[in-house]
Amino acid sequence: MKFNVIARYDVIVIGSGVSGLICAIELARKNKTVYLITKEAVTESSSLYAQGGIAIPLAPDDSQEKHIKDTIKAGTYLCNKNVAKEIISFSKDAFQKLTQYGISFDLNPDNTIHQSLEACHSYKRVCHVTGDATGKSITKILIENACLEPNISISQGTTCLDILLNEEGEAAGILAHDITKRYYVVVANDIVVATGGLGQLFLHTTNPFVSCGDGIALAYKCGAYIQDPEMIQFHPTVCLENGEPFLISEAIRGEGGKLKNINGEYFAVKYHKEAELAPRDILARAIFNEMKKTRSNFVYLDLSGYDTEYFKKRFPTVYNTCIERKIDLFKTGIPVAPACHYFIGGIKCDLYGKTNIPSLWVVGECASNGMHGANRLASNSLLECICSPHFLVSKLLSEKTKEIKDIKSYDLNTDDTNYTENEILEFKNKLKEKNSVNLGLIRNQTTLNEHLKWLDLEIKKHNAFLLSLNPSFMEYKNMLILSRLICYTALMRNYSLGVHFREDCRDMPVKYEHSILSNKDGLFWQNEESCKIAVSF
Repeated sequence: MKFNVIARYDVIVIGSGVSGLICAIELARKNKTVYLITKEAVTESSSLYAQGGIAIPLAPDDSQEKHIKDTIKAGTYLCNKNVAKEIISFSKDAFQKLTQYGISFDLNPDNTIHQSLEACHSYKRVCHVTGDATGKSITKILIENACLEPNISISQGTTCLDILLNEEGEAAGILAHDITKRYYVVVANDIVVATGGLGQLFLHTTNPFVSCGDGIALAYKCGAYIQDPEMIQFHPTVCLENGEPFLISEAIRGEGGKLKNINGEYFAVKYHKEAELAPRDILARAIFNEMKKTRSNFVYLDLSGYDTEYFKKRFPTVYNTCIERKIDLFKTGIPVAPACHYFIGGIKCDLYGKTNIPSLWVVGECASNGMHGANRLASNSLLECICSPHFLVSKLLSEKTKEIKDIKSYDLNTDDTNYTENEILEFKNKLKEKNSVNLGLIRNQTTLNEHLKWLDLEIKKHNAFLLSLNPSFMEYKNMLILSRLICYTALMRNYSLGVHFREDCRDMPVKYEHSILSNKDGLFWQNEESCKIAVSF
């Protein structure tokens, strides 16, 4: 089928979270024309729901060296030390850039930046905005900045159905479907994938409904390497009661919240010496185990140690949401359980977001530059999101601009299979259920093998690698492909490491390797040279 080229830009940015917005703003200010597309409203992204804040070593007794060591330790030594060092070293500059955009961070009475303690941090270093609404506040101001840039064209309600390559194998354009139900091609010198995570592959997730991993699957299909897809972080404390999954900020535990099971027993210290501030994977499995032992759907986050008025002011989002859900948060505590939260793996790239596909860049949660290793340190995600775009923009601007050929249209093979929206929804729900059982907190060879066979049948049945013009069905195809990448690497990594926990293979590895998948070369492994090596400066 033929699709007409309707526009040409210097750069296409797919996604409107913090990373995508900063990329677009900084490129536009360097006189690049930018086409920013987003699947729903520009405000709908995972960034919007980030409560905790941004980890930056600002305290006099803290340092970049200490932050890097905490990052590598939390990442179970699979981190790329050099990437972590560069991002954390740039953190104060990125912080200042945010203030220049107009973002005001919460202050102490003496007008210094207020910083919280979160799991696996050796110091209080998490900066926040408007209490526990950091992501929402930052996203709002970045959108305002982007809307004022004449070089940025924002297309809301627009789905990227395919990333197109030219004859030289370079990323050259996208096939888009917008809210008016039109199909068309937009071409550019460079394409930046900033589509966020893949939480919607699971039944319970802190991610918004748009986070299906589309950009990762599209990049994989056009030849990009996918790194560590089995590394998926489940947040320990998510409220699943009386509404949609709602994240309960880790900072609440950092300032004194305690976990107890439904029998009133405090249990966290039994699983790790750091108790409520243990690494997220350990604490999530501890909660899961307590739920199983007590045959309950949740444990409680006890807030009895808090001053009520302080909590209301410090965590207004959590407080108001609990009140709306009729949760007596100071008497019974907040009912919490683990839920899919953050995709540590992603499209393999370097510090600058450069992939193995020429002119294809990636930034934010869908990127995998190795910083987070096998278990992301709390509040390092927003840190990466505010730093990496600046590295990407500087590198992109230094690259030689390729000539965009005057192509009028693209001929693409399409799948004309027709399903109703209800049928597609049933497909998705079944996939989510199976993923939750087989690819969740605890994995084993038997269930992974069974799930892989089922996924292969579904991929064949629905011709998952063939373009569909139904955005919802295309989304399901992408979800199938990503599920298989996760399942296959989880099966092949036959040992436990960080968030990847094999109950049948609990031994730690002899050497630390990244799993890398290519649609041409299959699975291969790459050593992480910096693992288990002391950080030196």
